[in-house]
Amino acid sequence: MSTPAIELRSATKRFRTPTGAAYTALRDLKLSVAPGEFCAIVGPTGCGKSTTLSLISGLERVSEGEVLVNGAPVRGIGDGIGFMFQNDAVFPWKSVLGNVAAGPLFRGTGYAGSGCPASRTGTRTSSPAGCASGWRWPRA
Repeated sequence: MSTPAIELRSATKRFRTPTGAAYTALRDLKLSVAPGEFCAIVGPTGCGKSTTLSLISGLERVSEGEVLVNGAPVRGIGDGIGFMFQNDAVFPWKSVLGNVAAGPLFRGTGYAGSGCPASRTGTRTSSPAGCASGWRWPRA
C-alpha cells in the first residue's frame, strides 16, 4: 500500500470569533487521497470545503489532528502546492494564468519558473506583462 498523496487524520480547525469565542469549522475530519486519484470536495456553503483546502495547502494550521501531503506533515505552504481562492482573481485585471503565475513570481523563482506557456515557448514575450495580458487562459 502506497503513501497517500493527501491525508487528514482526525483534523479539527477552530477559529476565534471577534468576541474571542472559539468556532469549530471542521471536527475530526478523516480523508485519504491516493496518488493519482481525483477527489472532489462538495457541500453546502459553510460546511468547511475551503477550510479543508486551506489546511492541505498550508494556508492554515490544523488545531488538532494531522494533515499530511506525500507522507510529510504540512507545516506551511509547500513548493508543490497551488491554490486558487473562491474569488476568481486576486488581481482582477489579470487572466487566470496571470493570477496563478503571481505566486512563483512573488516567491522570487522568476517568471520562467512560473509555468506560464509564454515563458516556455519563446513564441510570445517572456515578460510578466506578456503572460498576464498576451496569453489568455479561459476565465474560471
